[in-house]
Amino acid sequence: MKLGIAYYPEHEQPEQWDIDYSKLVAAGIRSVRIAEFAWAVLEPRDGQFEWGWLDAAIERAASHGINVVLCTPTACPPVWLVEKYPDVLPVNKQGRVIGFGARQHRSYSSDHYVLHALRIVNRMVERYGDHPNVIAWQLDNEFGGETKYDFSDGARRAFHEWLGKRYGTIEALNERWGTTFWSQRYERFDQVPLPAPIGADVHMWQHPSLELDFARFSSDSMVRFAGLQAAALRPYVGSRPITTNAFMFCWGDNLNWTDLFADLDVVGMDIYSNKPHEIAFYADACRGVLGKPFWMMEYGTGTTELERDMQLVRGRGCSRFYLFKMKPFPWGQEQSGGQPELVTLTGEPSRNYGVVQSYTVKHGHEAELTETERAGVGLYYHFDSSWSYQLSVSDKIAYPDYLVHNIYRHLYEAGIRTEVVYTADQLAGLKTLIIPLHQIYDAALEERLIAFVQEGGRLIITSDLFRKNEDNVYQRVVPRLFAELLDWQENNFAGDVLAESSVMIRRYKSSKGETWLVHRNATSEQWKDVLSGIVE
Repeated sequence: MKLGIAYYPEHEQPEQWDIDYSKLVAAGIRSVRIAEFAWAVLEPRDGQFEWGWLDAAIERAASHGINVVLCTPTACPPVWLVEKYPDVLPVNKQGRVIGFGARQHRSYSSDHYVLHALRIVNRMVERYGDHPNVIAWQLDNEFGGETKYDFSDGARRAFHEWLGKRYGTIEALNERWGTTFWSQRYERFDQVPLPAPIGADVHMWQHPSLELDFARFSSDSMVRFAGLQAAALRPYVGSRPITTNAFMFCWGDNLNWTDLFADLDVVGMDIYSNKPHEIAFYADACRGVLGKPFWMMEYGTGTTELERDMQLVRGRGCSRFYLFKMKPFPWGQEQSGGQPELVTLTGEPSRNYGVVQSYTVKHGHEAELTETERAGVGLYYHFDSSWSYQLSVSDKIAYPDYLVHNIYRHLYEAGIRTEVVYTADQLAGLKTLIIPLHQIYDAALEERLIAFVQEGGRLIITSDLFRKNEDNVYQRVVPRLFAELLDWQENNFAGDVLAESSVMIRRYKSSKGETWLVHRNATSEQWKDVLSGIVE
């Protein structure tokens, strides 16, 4: 695992760069991430580009033997752009424009934003795409972080277009959503509202099918924008990998990772946590997306357990580990006076400077990891089901927390190596598959689960499995999986007829394998008891 760090040359005078780069080299760090928030410095006025400082920063790094991951700066549109084109700014659920002054103040549905963002991306890659010291590219910064959903007019139009492609006809949408309820039938796609608060005196909420489709649309909008950037880079970067820095599911579950990284080369993520099992989960979650080593793009330098955490993610397939950041920020919303990073505000080494130095002395000569061994236990993560629970009013569950803290934690503490999987075609080689809270039906997955057990696998499911169809509507027929794998003959779902005190509802051997049906409301301690029966 190679170490790198986030560095912001635009924050410093050029004469400081050599001092800072020398300190990084002395710590054994030979890679920096730069330029992720530098749009206003690179293009201070519309169409006026100033590359001199970035040219010099990259060349100066090269002179010290430090390579560069170059980031596209599109997460922070400059003030001239939002003044010239107000539609660049997104709108929140309450109908208020999200104004200039922070970051991610951009609408993915704004043609003006996309046009100008791609313009600077194209100019950057034309200039640096084949630069020998630029070894990789990072798209944007934490897609879907601060602004997760956009309720602007542009988003409304784009959503209506998205619905048209999904359903074909408005009659199909009405039928699948069940819009006869409360006379919600539509005659045209442009009549469908965005799921903003209704504002009645008594709290009311939007249609659950509308809510789930808008979550899908919002994720697709970010994926589309990332894809446009990647497509702009490809002709120029050769074999240099393209990635981005996704965020933890408890903050960034609104973006489907399997879609986001499908056309990228490396899964990259940011994590800030002091819980070993949570760090381990996200390492496994990264490795599982593409089934190969991943990069940690941001990890908090101020942690008190840096040595432990570096070894933890290194052992789970991390091939590049970027600390955030070299120095505390003296200004801005992330300013810090007392919390040291790799060095203090005055430039003195912090405690973790020595930790990094020791690590690079021990491991700096090792080759970068290119493949990992697969585990035999899988934990299935499903974004649509997560969104369905997150958006529910009467049945809300914090899906990521449930999986991480109620289930994965016990696997980690028992020393059971785990694969996080996302699709039906990722089950090969697993001996045990845990698929909790997967309430959205998937016909292809159902067939694969039946085959998985028939081939000798152990399947652990919760009582809400496949309770809803893909339109977030409750099913009125019990899927055949329950009869095939659990000999469940009742014309009822298990969760409807069994007491909540029954944690292990049924444990049934069929063919070569077996299926365990666990009550959805099992607590963390009850899950610990269930999982104690797993031997990899």
